[in-house]
Amino acid sequence: MSAHGYVYVKGGDPHGPVVVGVDGSGTDNAAVAWAASAAALHKLPLHLLHSNEVAAVGAVQDDPTIASSETLDALRAQGSAPRVADELVGRVRAAHPDLEIVATETAGAASAALLAREDTALMLVVGSGRKGGLGERVLGTTSLNTAMHATCPVAVVNAGVDPSAPPKKRIAVGIDGSRDSAAAAEIAFAAAAARGSTVVCVSSWYLEVVDGFVVTDRDGEPWQRIEKRQRERVEAATKVAREAHPDVDVVVEVVNGPSTKVLAAQSEQSDVLVLGSRGRGGFTGKLLGSVSQKVLQAARCPVVIVKANEQG
Repeated sequence: MSAHGYVYVKGGDPHGPVVVGVDGSGTDNAAVAWAASAAALHKLPLHLLHSNEVAAVGAVQDDPTIASSETLDALRAQGSAPRVADELVGRVRAAHPDLEIVATETAGAASAALLAREDTALMLVVGSGRKGGLGERVLGTTSLNTAMHATCPVAVVNAGVDPSAPPKKRIAVGIDGSRDSAAAAEIAFAAAAARGSTVVCVSSWYLEVVDGFVVTDRDGEPWQRIEKRQRERVEAATKVAREAHPDVDVVVEVVNGPSTKVLAAQSEQSDVLVLGSRGRGGFTGKLLGSVSQKVLQAARCPVVIVKANEQG
C-alpha cells in the first residue's frame, strides 16, 4: 500500500520512491516533471538517477554495465562525469518544496542502473528518446531496455508531453484479456483513484472473418457477437481492479481498428495510458509486445507499461 492506501504496483515496492532516469539532454524534462508530480501525489520520495554511461563505456572495457564508486571517482577526477542529477534537485524543489528528493550519480549503463532499483521503487520513469530522420520518434536504448525488462511499472514520457497542462481526468487502459492487461487495469484503477479520474477501458478488434467473410456490417449479428466478446473480456480482466476501487467511474470503449492506432488515439485524450507488456498471443521471452513498442513511439501522454507478477 502507498501512503494513500492504494495498491499501485505489480512488482516493485509500494512504499518505495518514484525513480526517474535523467541524462541532462533536455529531452528528459517532461519525464522529470511528471515523475515529480507522481511522487508528490503519492507522498513518496523522488529519486533522480543519472548514470555516466558514455564515459563509463570507455572506462570499464570489460563490462560497461558495471557501476562502481571507484569508476565514478575516476571520471569525476578527469572532469568527464557531470553531476546531472545533483543539478536538477533545485529545479524540482522549486516546483515541489515539500517533496523528499534524492539525487544519485553513478557510472555504467543507464538501463542497468534503473533496473537495479526495480524491486525497491514504486515505479521507474524514463524519457522516450529522440526523433529519427523522418521525424518519427525512436525509442532510446535506455527507455526501451527499461520498459522491456523491468518487473515493476515503467512510465515512458515523451518529450512533447506537458505535465503542467490541465488534467483531463481520464486514465486509459488497453484491455485484451491477457494477464498483463489485467495487471495494467489494477494500475489504471489505482491511478484513477489517486487522481479522482475516470478509467476508460479500451478494447480493440480488427479484420475478423466469420463464415468466410470479413465482418463489416455494424448492425449484423457477427459484429454484435464480437462486440459482446470484447466486453466480456474487459469485464473479466478488470474484475479485481473494480472490486479494489468500487468508487472509480468506468467507461468501456470497444473500438474496431488496429490496436496501435486505437491506443495512440486514446493517448491524445488521456492523462495516462496504461498497457500490459504483452498482449494475447504473447509468448515466454517476448518481453515487450510490438503493439506496446509502437504505442510508446506515438503516444501523446505518459505510457505506463505493466507486467503481471509471477502469481498474477
